[in-house]
Amino acid sequence: MIDKGKRIIWKYYEFFVTKFKILKEQKIFSYKNVKVKYMLKEEKGADSLIIIFSACTRKGLRARYNYVKTLDGISSNRLYILDDYAKDRRGSYYMGKNFKFNEEEATNVLIAQVIDALKPKTLIFCGSSKGGYAALNFGLAYYGAHIIVGAPQYYLTSYLKKSENFATLEYILGKENTQKEDELEYRLHNKICTNDKRLSQNIYIHYSNQEHTYQEHVIYMLDDMKKYNYHIREDIANYQNHGDLSYYFPDFLKRTITEILHNK
Repeated sequence: MIDKGKRIIWKYYEFFVTKFKILKEQKIFSYKNVKVKYMLKEEKGADSLIIIFSACTRKGLRARYNYVKTLDGISSNRLYILDDYAKDRRGSYYMGKNFKFNEEEATNVLIAQVIDALKPKTLIFCGSSKGGYAALNFGLAYYGAHIIVGAPQYYLTSYLKKSENFATLEYILGKENTQKEDELEYRLHNKICTNDKRLSQNIYIHYSNQEHTYQEHVIYMLDDMKKYNYHIREDIANYQNHGDLSYYFPDFLKRTITEILHNK
């Protein structure tokens, strides 16, 4: 049983440690007028790379890097990528403005350049909620990738509308592109159903079957993955609040990464 009080203290500790690290270690990658903020932690002698995407913050808070302190001590190169786009700086799911996907393209180029420089034998993409969506969106493109996600969204237009995050939805679609809502809704679904690298990949999914993300998103994503014979491992909890994901996912993430690196 997870001690929630200790987890809250740990979250604040991790937040302040991460803020300090950002001052020292954040870099900016520029590509076609898009600036991607990131931190790259290189581990001497490591032949693996973990790519970590940021989750959505609550309204009024800018996006931040996730799981920096959680993964300290892991013997692997780590690339943390920040999604602080859109007017409120809570992010665009790394997609971009007006349905042009310029931020997605820039993020893809950054990832490709880091992979080319480090030449990792083991590649791990991870994130929770919004970061889980991004980990799948980018990770599915790579042969042999391990993708670790916590309670990701699957039908993005529906999610942004239901959560009343109209600022992000309008930023991604643009005011004149409301006819693209269905395309955005099924974008990840279509990638999962047409992924020709799926048999080489491993997907690790943490979720609670008691919170709304499971009934509205995860259950359908799992159905599609099982239909197309993905290699899936599920970690099921029973909390009711989506926000409690942040108390449960870190242990699953660290445990799963440790197992992957041990077995590689």
